[in-house]
Amino acid sequence: MSALDEPVIARGRGTASTGVFHPVLDGEKLTFEQDGDFFTDDRTGSRWDISGRAVDGDLAGRAPTPVDHVDTFWFAWVAFTPDTEILR
Repeated sequence: MSALDEPVIARGRGTASTGVFHPVLDGEKLTFEQDGDFFTDDRTGSRWDISGRAVDGDLAGRAPTPVDHVDTFWFAWVAFTPDTEILR
């Protein structure tokens, strides 16, 4: 059994994921709005997927620079990094 709810991923419920990117392409800052399962940038109207690639529109096939990040549960993070400082 995996961390998912089914041993076969195709039979499981959808799970969350994140992608983190610098919102700049060709020196211009992009602003995004959620559009169903995609994101649309306000400047060109291009639609972007969770992997950070424009799937259609003027910027189709382009992708901004990804930001290294980690998806984790808080209890797992704090178990290995108990000195983590929480900022408000």
